[in-house]
Amino acid sequence: MEQNPKTQRTWRYTWEAQSHSPNLRLFLFDSTTNPKIHCKSLNVSIILEKSHLLVTWINDNEYEEATSKEENGYLHVPIPRVLLDTESPVNFKALDDHIEVKLVLLLPVDHPLVLDFNLVTDSGEKSKPLVMGYDLKTLSLMGGVHFYCRSCSNRLTKKELFDFSEMPSINWRESADNWFGTCCCSFGGISEKMVVKYTNSYTCSSGLCLLSATTVLLSKDDLVECILSGKGGIVDEFESSLALSADIGVVEPGSRSSEGNAESHENGGESVCGQADDSILRCIGNESLPGCCVHDLPDSNESFQLEKKLTLDKKFLLDGFLEDVFMAKASNVSKNVDWIEFACPECSSLLGAYPFGGGSNDNPIDGGVRLFKCYISTSSATGESLDVFRKYTLERMFTNQLVECAKEELSFHVLVKDLTTKSPLFQIVILNPNSWSLTGLCSSRDEPVSTLELSPIVKVLFSDCNSSVVKKIDEEVYILKGQGEELIELITNASKFLPSSYTYLQGSLVSSMHR
Repeated sequence: MEQNPKTQRTWRYTWEAQSHSPNLRLFLFDSTTNPKIHCKSLNVSIILEKSHLLVTWINDNEYEEATSKEENGYLHVPIPRVLLDTESPVNFKALDDHIEVKLVLLLPVDHPLVLDFNLVTDSGEKSKPLVMGYDLKTLSLMGGVHFYCRSCSNRLTKKELFDFSEMPSINWRESADNWFGTCCCSFGGISEKMVVKYTNSYTCSSGLCLLSATTVLLSKDDLVECILSGKGGIVDEFESSLALSADIGVVEPGSRSSEGNAESHENGGESVCGQADDSILRCIGNESLPGCCVHDLPDSNESFQLEKKLTLDKKFLLDGFLEDVFMAKASNVSKNVDWIEFACPECSSLLGAYPFGGGSNDNPIDGGVRLFKCYISTSSATGESLDVFRKYTLERMFTNQLVECAKEELSFHVLVKDLTTKSPLFQIVILNPNSWSLTGLCSSRDEPVSTLELSPIVKVLFSDCNSSVVKKIDEEVYILKGQGEELIELITNASKFLPSSYTYLQGSLVSSMHR
């Protein structure tokens, strides 16, 4: 039966479920219909053999002529792969801007039995969590890997890579201090020696690929047409190193300045060379005190001497400045480091970033480029099963990093800033990190059996920095401006997947992001 053209509007369906909840909720809406007025004799029934809901009503449009014949309206809505309690009644109602349907589940959508069942299907592959350990293992077993631009399939690497390793932790000092203590009068000396030696073992060398949760770190020597420059200038590495050393107070042994402490730079008041010098100074002159470890000054000064031997990039790394730059926390952002966007030499699409000395100098720091997994692939055919990074998107990577910051706290407020200018981009509040959703357009036709699945999402409140300001800020994070603009568009568009009555809360936009 053909519908009246007046009733053939674009209806959207959005399924939502919450973690540990036995209910599945459906929103049905279009841009013009008021179901409470226009949809008379509303009825919703489950067609199990087709995994569909059939929604029917009688059109009652007050704008039609009084003599116009009322006609039936009907929609077929695919039911996602869940375990329904078919013996429970279907609850539904017509509201001002949408039709709401509630179904009862036998098991919540995040129950282990349901998750295991979904992950064995092809579509379940898309909802697998992003696990860095899986990437590392898979790449190591591939026997040689090239990286490609996901946008244009341009090959980025000069030769196949065989050596893959996990990116060293940026919290070495914190971990060592927690384990051994911070004062050299306990085991602080051991802590400093361990951190310094571990730091010095870090290298960004040709042929070595370091992986983090969101990035791939490669030497510029492994990339095709890779010329690193700070602001468009040609870099002289020797002169740059000298300039940056002078800029941050790094001194050479034997110089006048080396007789005292290394100068500190403005980043939380920490010394570039660390804490070893401070702990040594506290103990010099107090050698006779019980428990003091400074009985042999040359030995106690060993960690300080080790730090003086660190190269410039290792000093930055030691203080955590070269962290996973995809989303940097405020505590690890330094004015001494500028992050420069790295683009594909073929199509100019953003691929990642690399660090340069900040301030008035153009200085390369470690000769490495951080490629973001959401912009690269390990196969020239994008999306192919051989592409290790096929599950990575900007949205999923950002959301996972955001949730990790929140540590499952409810109503977590985050201010997102531009990594380059440090100016605010937008504010986001995590409402619920454990939600599930599926959205699409309804059909008026009886279509084949559905195999669609709910996807894990994070419910959020969003506001740009031109609107109401959230007074409470739990965390400040920094991203590249281009990524920020893309995320704003994604979050804004996702808010359209709910009816207008659910779009705003406390003056902020209600939206969601895929995990």
